[in-house]
Amino acid sequence: MNRRTIVSFPCPKDFWSQVDSWAAETGFSLNSRDSEKRIYRKGHRLLMAPAWVELRCEGKKVTLEAWVVADMFLILSALAGKKPEAGIASGGMTAMLPRRRARDAVNILLRRFNQKAIT
Repeated sequence: MNRRTIVSFPCPKDFWSQVDSWAAETGFSLNSRDSEKRIYRKGHRLLMAPAWVELRCEGKKVTLEAWVVADMFLILSALAGKKPEAGIASGGMTAMLPRRRARDAVNILLRRFNQKAIT
């Protein structure tokens, strides 16, 4: 089971400039980048489970992966041998607030590209 929320859509010409604008607007900071992929982070473990967004623009296709890492329930999952991360789609109590915060921010980006919101 993939514990991340994954969305794919066509890659627009001004993709990275739109992503940079979105990141500045929503408080995500660039964690790493290369020519086809960027990873953004928002938040710190001490205050709330951090949200991560990985974007890949390969050819004419964008793949967005979004997840939150390590609240108490996720840490218990890690102790059971699972990755301490959860997708941002709604459902369940695990990391509910950080998932909602991340989902709201990612939906702002998806709207810029006329994509369906994550629910």
